Amino acid sequence: MKAGLGSGKLEGLQAARAIAALSVAYFHSYVALRAFPEDAQHPIAFLKAWGFLGVDLFFAISGYVICLVASKPDFSPLAFAIKRAFRLYPMYWVTMAIVAAAILSGKFPDQIGLGHFLYSMTLLPQHGPTAYQVSWTLEREVVFYALAALLVPFVGIRGLAIVLAGLAFAGFVYQDPWSFHLISIRQADFLGGVLVFLVSRHFRPGSWTAGLSLAAGVLALGYLWFNPSRIFTFATTICLALVLLGMINLRLPWKHWSLRWLVLIGDGSYSIYLLHGLILYYFPWFCAQFNSVPAWLCEPSRYGLLALTCVVSYATWRLVEVPMISVGNRLLKRAADLPAETVAPPLRA
Repeated sequence: MKAGLGSGKLEGLQAARAIAALSVAYFHSYVALRAFPEDAQHPIAFLKAWGFLGVDLFFAISGYVICLVASKPDFSPLAFAIKRAFRLYPMYWVTMAIVAAAILSGKFPDQIGLGHFLYSMTLLPQHGPTAYQVSWTLEREVVFYALAALLVPFVGIRGLAIVLAGLAFAGFVYQDPWSFHLISIRQADFLGGVLVFLVSRHFRPGSWTAGLSLAAGVLALGYLWFNPSRIFTFATTICLALVLLGMINLRLPWKHWSLRWLVLIGDGSYSIYLLHGLILYYFPWFCAQFNSVPAWLCEPSRYGLLALTCVVSYATWRLVEVPMISVGNRLLKRAADLPAETVAPPLRA
């Protein structure tokens, strides 16, 4: 689902996507500051320590969005798989093309074999690091999509929640054994989004309960920051689920310029997640082309690169993601409009 301005869809969800993407990008922004002395860096303490939780928030968002899709009366596992493929793979392959160019030019940080690179292009589960580090999360997304497509038609969304809970608990007990990403604590993050979907149907959008859940999530995250040694395994899942519950039910003037930029960043959040590592990693190489870089440019460089990442990512969303999503939708529409004999011709003697 893509929530857009004026589309009647959930701009709060897009804002949550933006927060997740920017949190991860900020968490990794230290990579771009290698050319500066450490005492020139003045990061935001919470994001420096906990920005990686943007990944968990992305998983929760996926859990919620997939439930929105799967709850529709015309839900079809095949159509779902095709739409997800056109949503996930084209931009990922564009990113991997950039990675391939960096590898061939000798400017990629890791040694990647051809077989490893090609397998990573599939986003199928693999035991060990991926060719491009951020794609480890996409492998888990693909596994979750497969679970949803297989389970929802038979056991419904509540059944999916039960299975995810079992897989997450087993991951906790057995310490995430290799199981093609099935038995994993990470399933709890997807479960958080599923539970948000089930609970939010009983919320009145814009009600005080939405604001209360958002406030509870933010306070809980603050508690985690100040008391990291006192948290339990699934604490972050609960906190982020509360944040998501509040965001999707929060009714703000999203079309106003003061908030509209956040929704637009949410549109390009997938590209931000894919591209931010490349932009941040190669900035020191760019700086090396100059004799010296003033230390006072450290923090302006951080925020400038984050802004550049947002601009580039919004462009790739418009030029790559939107057209590819439209292609997938047109293919499905064309298939639906074909006569039954064309889709499955009868056997003839």
